[in-house]
Amino acid sequence: IGGAGFYYIHGVGNFYFASIAYCILAVITGTLGRRFWVLSRKYPEIRSPIQLYLRHFNSPGLETCFVVVSLLCLVPYMAAQITGFGWLVQSALGVPYLYAAGAGLVVVFLYSEAGGIKNIVKTDVLQSLMTIVGCIGVVAVFIWSFWKWDLAAFFEEVDALAEPSLLGIPGPEGFYSVLNIASLALLISLGAVPMAHNAQRYMMVRDVVYLKRLMWMFPLMGIFVTVAAGFIGLGGAVQFPGLESGDQVIGAVTASVLPVVGALATIGIIAATMSTADSILLSVGFVVSEQWYRGRSNEGAKAVLRLNRWCALAVILFAFVSSIRPELITQFAFNAFGGMLQLAPVMIAGVYEIKVGKVAAAISFSLGICIVVVGTMDFYGELIPLKIPPYLLGFFVACLALLIARAWVFFKSR
Repeated sequence: IGGAGFYYIHGVGNFYFASIAYCILAVITGTLGRRFWVLSRKYPEIRSPIQLYLRHFNSPGLETCFVVVSLLCLVPYMAAQITGFGWLVQSALGVPYLYAAGAGLVVVFLYSEAGGIKNIVKTDVLQSLMTIVGCIGVVAVFIWSFWKWDLAAFFEEVDALAEPSLLGIPGPEGFYSVLNIASLALLISLGAVPMAHNAQRYMMVRDVVYLKRLMWMFPLMGIFVTVAAGFIGLGGAVQFPGLESGDQVIGAVTASVLPVVGALATIGIIAATMSTADSILLSVGFVVSEQWYRGRSNEGAKAVLRLNRWCALAVILFAFVSSIRPELITQFAFNAFGGMLQLAPVMIAGVYEIKVGKVAAAISFSLGICIVVVGTMDFYGELIPLKIPPYLLGFFVACLALLIARAWVFFKSR
């Protein structure tokens, strides 16, 4: 949904950063993901992904800080899923946005509570199959309906729509500079890995051979999806100009094609948003309860489940409040990914058991988070004149802090 919206507003630069990001995810899966899987088998008593990748530091305080930051970042990410859901249902079915968003949250909560991780697996499979078939059908019918499959005419109309062109870099609004493309690719790939619901997936894989398959699936599926979103977003910009939000373009396009094809794609995309939202809710409650009851094996299952549910309800409430202003959600979501990206250097150090110490780890991610927060303020542009995104600068500073700590430990041991 967001990808098609970015094509609609900013143009073809979305293809470059999304494709690079999926290739980075493939590399991460084959290296960091594989190592994470090995650790989960080596320490089966550790169930929380945050506790697992910070085990090397032996610091409950550091774990608690990571849980808190993850919660703060996952709320806007959850809100982004619900906002996309709301925009899609509104534009495709005419349901008022707030009603659609609220209903989506209720369905997600009841669905995740009723079936847990098994339901997430089902929606993963469902949304993959239906999104592939549905999006292929929507793109094919959409291009036939308006351009009779004449791709030359399609790109000619897209190119003539705006100046600078949607087909060029940096796009009509100058958003896709080379630096922005590279930093966004890093943001949505490595920034997503420390999120509990994503890291947990590496722990759940039955055998390491499936990680090898995922290495190929990430770029193949990801590039396919972004190409489909590109045709929908760029073609939608020609046929449906002036939408209130770029996120509405998928609904507008699916409503313009054969109902059975549009419905198939719509259901698949809704299932995709539910899949992500379900896994966020379950992982949030889980990591909080694992941290809260850390080392207290005498606590009953009912107490753990109760805390899980309260956490899930709190996240739903805050996500709904955040989604009331959908025009702000994109920036909130970028900040959420930016915050999680600052945890990545420490996570990598923990997974590979690099000797830097828990104090250096705390300093590393704290510096990164502070830079991301400062980046939301107006004076950041005056401090950093090179237009370096704050999440990228924070990531480099966080990495530098760990490198200095590693060098200090190395020379001290000599």
